[in-house]
Amino acid sequence: MLHIDQDLCIQCNACVDECSMHCLSLDGNEVKYDATKCIFCGHCMAVCPKEVLWIDGDGYDIEEVEEYQFIDKTMAYQVRNDIITRRSVRSFNDQEVSTVKLNKILEVAKYAPTAKNCQQNALMVLNEPEEIDELVADISEKLGELGESMKETNPKVAEMFLAKYKEFKEEGKDGIFYGAPLVIMVFSPSDVDGTLCAATMAQMITVQDLGFCYIGLANAAMNSEELRAKYNIPADKHCVISMAIGYYDAEYFCTVPRKEVPLIFK
Repeated sequence: MLHIDQDLCIQCNACVDECSMHCLSLDGNEVKYDATKCIFCGHCMAVCPKEVLWIDGDGYDIEEVEEYQFIDKTMAYQVRNDIITRRSVRSFNDQEVSTVKLNKILEVAKYAPTAKNCQQNALMVLNEPEEIDELVADISEKLGELGESMKETNPKVAEMFLAKYKEFKEEGKDGIFYGAPLVIMVFSPSDVDGTLCAATMAQMITVQDLGFCYIGLANAAMNSEELRAKYNIPADKHCVISMAIGYYDAEYFCTVPRKEVPLIFK
């Protein structure tokens, strides 16, 4: 809930101007607040120079608030370097991802932007080999079933599903998460919100010298009735994307060329 200390407010109007939902207004010496319009985005709190507005309770914790630490402009080069050198890693070594690094990844997930600040994303985290092995088996088996059922209606997808099933069944290979020691699956009512959550976590993954690969192949299996029930997936969410995470086994020496992004001008 949003709290306002009217006694300390200096009526600078910064919060009113920043509120995109128009739930704040200045009436004389008092900031009026319409809670029915508020989405708790926190912009008012972030721009208040006197710290007289704050969000706390109802799942929010004021103790986690930090003052801005302005980053030196030279960081732009480092950000660029992290982006252009990123590879979709499909070969991981056996080193485990520490709890410290995992917690940093999970922490930033809640700061991912969501439409109207709905914050409806959910994560399933697996970092035990037995858990991941079971999940790979479940997904592979389900892909096999789906592949058989799609042979006539969608032969190309069916062929891909069946190939993954055969790879697991005959060779015992993990063709879903590639033997990664950490798997994070993103569930959400919104494909956009879920994807942005994964992209936000990707930034923290990369700066911690970890590799990862976005996995979309598991979606069809995880959204099946059987696996939704087994893994307690909330009814209002679906699997948007998964991430295989770990220390990469290969060594990369250069970036690779990319096609120019078409620019559209009116």
